[in-house]
Amino acid sequence: MALGAEQGMAGLPTITAVAQVAGVSVATASRALHGGGASAATAERVRLVAEQLGYRPNAVARALQGGTIGQIAMIVPDAANPVYARMTSAVQHELAADDRHLLVAQAQDPADVAAAIGRFGPSAIDGLIVVPLRPEQQVLEALDAARVPTVVIGSLPPTAVHGAVGADSRAGVQLAIDHLVAQGAQRIAFVNGPVDTTPGRMRLEGYRLALDAAGMDFDPAHVVAADDFTHAAALPAIDALLERSARSFDAIVAANDLIAFAALRVLSDAGIAVPGDCLVVGMDDTELAQMAIPSLTSVDLGAEARGTLAAQQLLASLRGDADAISHATVVPRLVVRESSTRRDRP
Repeated sequence: MALGAEQGMAGLPTITAVAQVAGVSVATASRALHGGGASAATAERVRLVAEQLGYRPNAVARALQGGTIGQIAMIVPDAANPVYARMTSAVQHELAADDRHLLVAQAQDPADVAAAIGRFGPSAIDGLIVVPLRPEQQVLEALDAARVPTVVIGSLPPTAVHGAVGADSRAGVQLAIDHLVAQGAQRIAFVNGPVDTTPGRMRLEGYRLALDAAGMDFDPAHVVAADDFTHAAALPAIDALLERSARSFDAIVAANDLIAFAALRVLSDAGIAVPGDCLVVGMDDTELAQMAIPSLTSVDLGAEARGTLAAQQLLASLRGDADAISHATVVPRLVVRESSTRRDRP
């Protein structure tokens, strides 16, 4: 039979055409394409024919037949943030290896996150990965009501039944403070994002604990919080830090790299040299950190690792792995560059 012999709507090849060309039944072709138990040789022959024909399975039909959609949804707070871009890329890489596609939605407000979770169901996706900045009760309730397997990248209560992959922000800030102290810093300021978010709360806790461990006093004048984890929101916050502290700090820890870049800009405009007059450390170790002038020391919180682990955990859950649901934490790593290195110290 010729390769284009049977086509469906809009000229698209059907599963029947694939089966006929491959010399198998429709049921066998479907099993071969959807991982349903065909022999390796048959599955390979059917997949080759499907590729030659340009056959694409109908997601809705597969769902109605009790199969899988082949699509995973991911909800992130800010798709433009380099951290979430890296995380999303890592998730997509894992899903592609399992022949699944990724849909990305953006939502930050808890009500919007809860609504987004509710919009996705088994007729559209097989599973869901959620990155909530503010895991409030309505978000937790939406996760519990989700009709597909779900994994969270972030923190969840210990009693949560969903898988979770988190960053250790407290330990990350500790690495930054220890490094700055070793470089001779004595008055370390902290520029945070919103404290009502999980990363904002955890990083502020880490800052206070790290100061205490270093024998330093906590000075409220040395702490400011931007309205968002963005460069634009950080600029006025750092201006406020300079004013309220009378520039009495000699180092800054920023809650993420975007805030750290804002610090480099404001300090430069104020005539404060980095690293000569003030040391700066960011968090997330985005690709832009090595491009900044001076290059930015940053704490790598494992964005790619978190995305990879979340995708692997979700895929394991979809395969019926009883041990798929777990809470994992990625260990942070300090990447030292020019912004925090004094020339007279190692």
